[in-house]
Amino acid sequence: MADLQYSGIKIDGISHTRLRYSSRARRMRIEIRPDRSLLIVVPSDTREDQWLHFVLGRRNWIRKALDRLPPVEHESVPSQVLPECIELPCIEAKYELIHRAGKQNRVTASDDRLVVSTNEASLELARQTLRRWLMQQARTEFTLRLDQLSVSTGLGFGKLSVRGQKTRWGSCSAKGNISLNYKLLFMPTALVDHVILHELVHTRHLNHSDRFWALLEQHDPATRQHRKALRRAARELPGWLAEM
Repeated sequence: MADLQYSGIKIDGISHTRLRYSSRARRMRIEIRPDRSLLIVVPSDTREDQWLHFVLGRRNWIRKALDRLPPVEHESVPSQVLPECIELPCIEAKYELIHRAGKQNRVTASDDRLVVSTNEASLELARQTLRRWLMQQARTEFTLRLDQLSVSTGLGFGKLSVRGQKTRWGSCSAKGNISLNYKLLFMPTALVDHVILHELVHTRHLNHSDRFWALLEQHDPATRQHRKALRRAARELPGWLAEM
């Protein structure tokens, strides 16, 4: 299961923090890695407030463990190579990914291959180029799905924006403008539609009142199942997405 990058814990000396939900874990535990990163392993059903309380209660142990580590010669957040393949359930696509030099920074897609071309040998530039391509695909797909669901439900909206939020799949403003996370491309279509319907219902009820949930369940009878599935799917996103 992929680790999630987490920026909510600030302890001097920690380079970065990763959170891992594990179906096999019976208790919470923390590890200090040689690169001075913090790994938090928790059972799958652990709430955020529970593991935060657990970790923050062990700050002294973390500081002592850091003091015992040898200094890092070149301290930096470790980078990951681009994935060898990308699977996008939302559009039912799977690609082999290739990174190579080119005159322009762009992504070329064929039936089963993505070629990320960059004019510099830079992993960060390759990530940025791939991210732009993913956001373009997301805008195309989400525009279509949002328009269809808007018509079928009779729930109008203002504008659509596609972003890369860290903690939200979507949002709706008081003006009815909807924002969706491009990482929804890595979710099954049923969960993407659930998120879109959630935001469309917010154009009527900009809260999570009983009336909001009743209207959402009217348009998505499997709301409760989809909410649970969305939480599971979020924990299983590819680890490299955290670097994007």
